[in-house]
Amino acid sequence: MKLTILGGAGMRTPLLIEGLFNHKDLAFKEVTLFDVDEERLSIMGNISRFLVEKHQGAFKLAFTTDIRKAVRGADFIFSAIRVGQEEGRVMDEQIALKYGVLGQETTGPGGFAMGLRTIPVMLEYSKIISEEAPDAWLLNFTNPAGLMTQALTTYGAHKKVIGICDAHAGIKNSLCKFLKVPHTDLQVTYFGLNHLGWVPSVYDKGVDRLPEILDNYEHLSRISHTFRFFEPELIRNMGMLPNEYLYYFYYSDQAVNNILQSDQTRGQQIVQLNRPLLQRVSELVQQGRMEEAWDDYKQTLDARGSTYMSRETTGQVHDVHEEEETVELSFEEEGYEGLALNIIRSIANNKQQVLTLNVPNNGTIAQLHKEDVVEVPCLVNKNGYFPLNIGEVPDFALSLIHPVKTYERLAVEAAVNGDYQAGVNALTAHPLVPSFTSAKAMMDDYLEAHKEHLPQFRGKNITV
Repeated sequence: MKLTILGGAGMRTPLLIEGLFNHKDLAFKEVTLFDVDEERLSIMGNISRFLVEKHQGAFKLAFTTDIRKAVRGADFIFSAIRVGQEEGRVMDEQIALKYGVLGQETTGPGGFAMGLRTIPVMLEYSKIISEEAPDAWLLNFTNPAGLMTQALTTYGAHKKVIGICDAHAGIKNSLCKFLKVPHTDLQVTYFGLNHLGWVPSVYDKGVDRLPEILDNYEHLSRISHTFRFFEPELIRNMGMLPNEYLYYFYYSDQAVNNILQSDQTRGQQIVQLNRPLLQRVSELVQQGRMEEAWDDYKQTLDARGSTYMSRETTGQVHDVHEEEETVELSFEEEGYEGLALNIIRSIANNKQQVLTLNVPNNGTIAQLHKEDVVEVPCLVNKNGYFPLNIGEVPDFALSLIHPVKTYERLAVEAAVNGDYQAGVNALTAHPLVPSFTSAKAMMDDYLEAHKEHLPQFRGKNITV
């Protein structure tokens, strides 16, 4: 069985490779890393090769800048590319903040700009995959995951696509801690879009324990940082549990002010961590000091993960997990790699599981279009995925789902066709963008800042 990782020079690649060794039931014979950044690919590839050698060559590892060679004959393909690298993310954030708008890379204008750069590249890769690996499953965790999956399922040549986000697993594990129930005994329902979802029920032994959770929300927020962002009054009023990214919608002004107060965006922090790390690790790899390179890598990635969302929620940089209670239970695998490997296990080994995925709606949520990509629980087995019916969702949730899905449809149209007006309309429709004036100004700024990566807009009476 062959696995290909698109974006193999990404900082998380060695963690993904390490995770493969914990899954003896997945008989990978070959893993190929692909990236267009040859220098970074060499660094991440050599660390990954070191890990494979530590595990007695569990599979053959290769890395290449040839996309056709990389995907040829693959059974599963992970996509985690980043067009414009971390510096592109920094520009996305800063341009939005200039207009007092959140620039987070998956939500709002930041995700929009990343989508403009990334969608055309992924559609080209989709065409090559359809030619070189027509039976492969493409598991997309390139951000913004919902927007990318919408583009790939609507316009991509390769149709065996699943969008991945691990937020649901994090929610479920937090509820396992609160209820002191192993993850295999808990059924956590979910509906929405990527990074815009809600939990309407939590079943344990056939009983919905959500009312108990809502009554004791203060305790839940002490157990898990995910729920610490929200006031109990908000949660009890809506009668559902939120995906953590809803913080950016329910507290958008606070998020912007907190980022400005911290005087540094998340993207800037990541650049400050990643660039020196790459330099240090590159030197250690060249000297053959692989164990030291691996230790440095892990420590830096741990520091990066521990401060996730801290700027936006507090205006400070600190370990968001430090006050969490410790509970000894079995938990669902977290991280994109954990969910991706669970999907592979279900399909390759026909192990039926219910997993929350980003897939075309096809009537799953009654109030959305058939082709709209939604984030919902799916039964997964050797035949692929089968979304579980949600039916009608509450108006409170629809008040965000409808405008964000409208934004996503228009953003995909803009990225695919180089349609300036569709891009302006997309930003105007987004709930986090205050006006047409700011939408148009941000669109112009993004086109100028990223013109190197936006060839689809050239020659259309737009200055790029």
